[in-house]
Amino acid sequence: MIMQTPVNQILLRFFNRVNEGMVVGESIFIDDNLDIEQNFLDFEVSYSRPYSYPFKLTFTSAILCCKGSIRTTVNRHEYVVGCNDALIVQSGSIVEFLSCSDDLKIIAMAFEDNGNDELFNSSTMNANSYIMHRSVPVLMHLDEAEMQQQIRLYKEIRQFYSSVDVAYRSEVVKGYLFVSAASFLSKLGEGGGQEDVLYEGSRENELYLQFMDDLQVYGSKERMVSFYADRCCVSPKYFSKMINLASGKTPIQLIKERVIVEAKVLLNSTDMSIQQIAEALNFPNDSFFCRYFKQEVKVSPMKYREMGK
Repeated sequence: MIMQTPVNQILLRFFNRVNEGMVVGESIFIDDNLDIEQNFLDFEVSYSRPYSYPFKLTFTSAILCCKGSIRTTVNRHEYVVGCNDALIVQSGSIVEFLSCSDDLKIIAMAFEDNGNDELFNSSTMNANSYIMHRSVPVLMHLDEAEMQQQIRLYKEIRQFYSSVDVAYRSEVVKGYLFVSAASFLSKLGEGGGQEDVLYEGSRENELYLQFMDDLQVYGSKERMVSFYADRCCVSPKYFSKMINLASGKTPIQLIKERVIVEAKVLLNSTDMSIQQIAEALNFPNDSFFCRYFKQEVKVSPMKYREMGK
């Protein structure tokens, strides 16, 4: 299976220079374009498909915007990341669109959840106590002094990374992430960050957010409303009523939307066959999957794939 991973897309789209950043195996990638003279839009992207097609993050990603701005949609909500902003998007999120100013300067990070959890667990911090909902990105604003401190730290670590023996570079990167995590979690602890968690405050909104989090984890496999209701410890009838009150949609509609986005991701970003995609999305066969997809999208999966090339 060939897949344009979010990490590859970040590196190619933002920097057009693979293998020049700080890396730890296949689990951590960090790079920047701070000292590159060309404008962001001067770079040639080395893959042909449009960047705006939906893709699913398989890594948790973070961006420090040092100059310019980025406009993106994450899990169908639009976010504008401006100068001195930090955006953290957890794995499993669906990113459907990205545009930016041509003067964009950023530090970008991508890391596997397992490595990230290990990092947090080795400290006295618990990221989950601050990042309450994996389906809601963290967007925080740093003041100028805080951002300059982050840039200085990054540049010093990057210089140190280049000077040490290859065998010790992974420890340098992990140390940088540890310090950065402490800084960001401290900022989150002061309030703010997941600003879009404005649904909270009522039972229906609490259930809706839990449903969105669960869809991000189980949406490609589970399509029964009862499964998600059970996870919230309520009856399917009550669950459906609360979700409709919070979102104006039924759980079935929201499940379908997630399944279709998952299908679009696999059709656009992999060379998997229709049968393989049907199996990956837990359909009984490819014919059932094709009917399901065409009913919602109005074109067949194969036609949709051809349109995206």
